[in-house]
Amino acid sequence: MIASIVLGTFGIVGTLIGMQCSKIGGENYVLKGRIAAIGGVFFILQGLCTMIAVSWYAANITQQFFDQFYAGIK
Repeated sequence: MIASIVLGTFGIVGTLIGMQCSKIGGENYVLKGRIAAIGGVFFILQGLCTMIAVSWYAANITQQFFDQFYAGIK
């Protein structure tokens, strides 16, 4: 989840810099488009990291629930 937060932050920064209405990066719209696309890639990677972390946690909870020898509270 920490990697997901970091990738999301990079995605937001890249997308904000890549917007055509922003003054950051000058008037080179080709470069801005590429930066915005890289921001989108960061958002996709963020989604994948989040999906992996949530699925992993859910699998651990399910495994502990169905374990007969688990000493914790069900």
